[in-house]
Amino acid sequence: MSESETPVPTSPEPEETAAADAADMAAPADDVAAVEPAEAAETPSAPAPEPAADDASPEASAKEAAEPAAAEAPAADAPETEAPAAAAPAPAPSPRPRPGRPGPTPGGAPSPAALAGRKPAAPLLPAAPSVTEYDAALLAEAKTFGSVTEDGTVTVQDGTQVRTLGEAGQAQGVDPDTALDPFARAYLDLVAFLDLTEKKLSTTGHTHNELNRLLENLRKNMKEPQVVGDVPALRARAHELREKAKAQIAELESARTAARQEAIARRTAFVESIEQLVATPPEQISWKSAGETMRQMVPTWKQMQSEDVNIDRPTEDALWKRLSAARSTFDRHRKQFFSQLDERHEEAAAVKEQLIARAEEMQDSTDWGPTVRAFKDLMAEWRAAPRGGRKKDDAQWARFKAAQDTFFAARNADLEASESEQRENLVVKEALLAEAEQIDPTKDLDKAKDALRSVQERWEAAGKVPRGDMRRIDDRLRSVERAVKDAEEAEWRRTDPRTKARVEGASSQLHSAIAGYEEDLEKARATGDPARIAKAEAALEARREWLAVIERSARDLG
Repeated sequence: MSESETPVPTSPEPEETAAADAADMAAPADDVAAVEPAEAAETPSAPAPEPAADDASPEASAKEAAEPAAAEAPAADAPETEAPAAAAPAPAPSPRPRPGRPGPTPGGAPSPAALAGRKPAAPLLPAAPSVTEYDAALLAEAKTFGSVTEDGTVTVQDGTQVRTLGEAGQAQGVDPDTALDPFARAYLDLVAFLDLTEKKLSTTGHTHNELNRLLENLRKNMKEPQVVGDVPALRARAHELREKAKAQIAELESARTAARQEAIARRTAFVESIEQLVATPPEQISWKSAGETMRQMVPTWKQMQSEDVNIDRPTEDALWKRLSAARSTFDRHRKQFFSQLDERHEEAAAVKEQLIARAEEMQDSTDWGPTVRAFKDLMAEWRAAPRGGRKKDDAQWARFKAAQDTFFAARNADLEASESEQRENLVVKEALLAEAEQIDPTKDLDKAKDALRSVQERWEAAGKVPRGDMRRIDDRLRSVERAVKDAEEAEWRRTDPRTKARVEGASSQLHSAIAGYEEDLEKARATGDPARIAKAEAALEARREWLAVIERSARDLG
């Protein structure tokens, strides 16, 4: 499989992620629907008749939702006391006719053309049970921030400036309170929108895109909102919510970065494990296991792509190139190794063929001792020979062992045939030992020597005995032989003329010395000196003992 055939994960680049996030920001939130400022500020152009109240029903509110996701949001996200999704239009004076716009019909009611040309107001909140009434105190408080000029223009105190509410803020011929009413309701709608946004941000488990949608909705709805109320307070609260959403986005980004780093570390470790396997010396590799590992390399990489966190494209491309290079190196090493292995196997087979030929030449030999030693040497050469292929090695070993078994089977059969004979020889030799152990060389040495010689001749003629008994009976015969030899050496020393002459000479010298020491003793006694007397007596006694030993030796010599 080439590198181009293996899919490389399409991890989004930072620029791609930003583009996707921007697209998600433009889409409606799952729980908060965006409302264009112009749509929020648009008010009825004339007092609506009673039947128009149907537009404020739950069904009408759901139809007026600008995005499908808003209609799918659970109703539980908005409490029953929150502001309605779309405020019911209150009676208001009809604006002055403008070029290109249909004017009011007689009687103060808007014309059908005017009603048909009006855009339905998109709800600020997800679809929820409609609230048909607003808190009068909150409405009154909100109206304190607005005013109506003499020409019917509605303005709002937006911080330090007074801001006109655009074309929708033209209300001539009605009292200021009635003119401000829809804008105050729109303000309470924004408050409800911020309440729901805060509630949404207080929960966990938001995705990056959801938080971006919340930020986009905050941006749209708080950009010069066409409402009457404490707009700076709304902006301050919206700012806090934006910061909270940004903090959550930062946490998600941090977690995403950490997850990507961990994914990079895991994939790098996997790549390094493959590279380490490839760097192993070929003679130390288990090629079967290593081959399976390399076969699973691409499926493992694809599994990491599909199950792990996406990483950036340059890093993943670099890791894949390392994997591809390692795989190519592994394939090259494997081809080289097995090519050399085939050559070594051929050499090993040639060496072992020679050993087999020599073994087959000796298999019929009956010269047991030398052939056994030759087979032992041949076996040592076989062990030292290089190893070949398993099948070839097994076949050659079977032939070599067959020749070896043929020889040793014949040898064992011969040994078994001679075993009974050896046991009979053992009986004969044990009888000879009993005879030899009766010889007493101290009584008659010559007779003892003749008897031992007779035993030795019959011993050799008796033949071999079982190997386990050989040493035992040989040691017993050696004991008899040593006793006769010791008696022979003692007799020789006793009858040696030179020894006798040396004994007689020593005896004569000691007799002369003893006579001299006796004279010294007499002289010492004449002086009466105890020390001199004791010394002379000791010297004389020592010479007499020496003489006794020599005379005893002379008697032994005859």
